[in-house]
Amino acid sequence: MKIIGITGPSGCGKGFLSEELAKRGYVHADADAIYHDLLARSAPLREELVRTFGADIEKDGAIDRKVLGGKVFGAKNRRKLEKLNKITHKYVCRAYVQLILQLKEENAKGLIIDAPLLLEARLHTLCDLTVAVLCDEETRVTRIMARDGIDREAALLRIRSQKPIAFYAKHCGYAFWNDSADAVQETAAHIDNLLQEERDY
Repeated sequence: MKIIGITGPSGCGKGFLSEELAKRGYVHADADAIYHDLLARSAPLREELVRTFGADIEKDGAIDRKVLGGKVFGAKNRRKLEKLNKITHKYVCRAYVQLILQLKEENAKGLIIDAPLLLEARLHTLCDLTVAVLCDEETRVTRIMARDGIDREAALLRIRSQKPIAFYAKHCGYAFWNDSADAVQETAAHIDNLLQEERDY
């Protein structure tokens, strides 16, 4: 089973490439979706977040992601974001390891680990190939605003709290500039061919 790690800054379109690879038989496991699922069902995670960031992030037994995001992304330094990542990484990583074991038993073709913090969480160590999905800042702002229902200022705060695109290009085995739907399809086909050639040896 081949494992593809897909990463890159927020709003670059990691999900688009993941969807194209999923059409080719890979299981798509989005780190954000796993995190949101854990927020809903993992009491230990919620309790740890409340202890760290305050009781006001919890409403009716659930984490208010906008309140938590305001505390983390609006901070003057990166310490709060680093604390959030340190807490959430361990829960998300455990979920991925369990999924990998399950898929290997099922003899799956492959898994896509779609994770903005693939490198920081060291999830790249599980991968056969790591892919950086990149694009320009204005496109990212537009996508983040539409996706998360936030204004331009909040989207820019989120972008500027993350590492620059050069970081992802440097540390991944494959870099992809996402500027069109055709480019996404061509890149997905190329990645699949590369991994299938490796599998044949």
